[in-house]
Amino acid sequence: MEKVEYYTLRPNLKQIYGKKVDETTEFKEQTEDGTVHQTFKNLTLTTEIKRKEDLGKITLEETSKIVIKVPSGTILIWNEQEGFIVPQYQMCTLEEVEEDIKNIKNIYEGDSNDTKGNEDKDV
Repeated sequence: MEKVEYYTLRPNLKQIYGKKVDETTEFKEQTEDGTVHQTFKNLTLTTEIKRKEDLGKITLEETSKIVIKVPSGTILIWNEQEGFIVPQYQMCTLEEVEEDIKNIKNIYEGDSNDTKGNEDKDV
């Protein structure tokens, strides 16, 4: 009998600064260059951007305000150019990664009769 082989996507274990927010979270932040100012209160992230750039004969000015309401428990991550952002990917702690790996190991160990869908058959 041929044993089933399992494979896992290799995780990216890069650590990224962030905050898990709830109803009591409040903060004021700004990027190092001072172009992005943010406040967080009542589960609402307010981002105000003011940039001016001279591109030779062209001057580019950006003024914008973005308001994002998030559910309690949302993890916001820090981006040097944008400030705190809602990540595109699901974030977790190292402890959560360890628990996931423990659970995956249980799957890998499997059962000695685990045979690519040919259980209870002569292979």
